[in-house]
Amino acid sequence: MKKIALALLCLSSLSFAADYDPIRGEMLSLSCTSCHGIDGKSEAITPYIAGMGKANMYQILLDYKNGKRVETMMQKHAKGFSDEELEQISYYFSNIKR
Repeated sequence: MKKIALALLCLSSLSFAADYDPIRGEMLSLSCTSCHGIDGKSEAITPYIAGMGKANMYQILLDYKNGKRVETMMQKHAKGFSDEELEQISYYFSNIKR
């Protein structure tokens, strides 16, 4: 049973990787640079998001978009993206070394 669960987990991560477009992810992430810095490496009080886990970042962005997290700028910003675009952004930042 554990082997089946592990195989399904691996397959689910591969299915997202096949859909990831690195150029699109990078283009979408440009809207984040004014607050989070180039490649998410903030030098200010805003969070450093480079290297953040894909699933964690995606959930945080969805929470902002759906009003579960409240912070004026992020809530408004996240609402401007589709769920798929937020996934692309999350994948992009997760691939950047801290």
